[in-house]
Amino acid sequence: MYKTIIHDKQGITLHPGDKVHNRFGYDLIVCINADGQWYGKLVCEPGDSCENIPYALYEDDIILID
Repeated sequence: MYKTIIHDKQGITLHPGDKVHNRFGYDLIVCINADGQWYGKLVCEPGDSCENIPYALYEDDIILID
């Protein structure tokens, strides 16, 4: 079963499209797929080869930056 709600490490509820910063120094866009799995995509220029690489979102490692 997947989480229906995800939070950052401060307990703030995140929504698809929010931007977060992870402990590894990356800025990510919060996404959820059709199966209900949360993941992040790197913030980068449209068309860049990094734009569709999924990253895990661990609640203890991310903080909302919007």
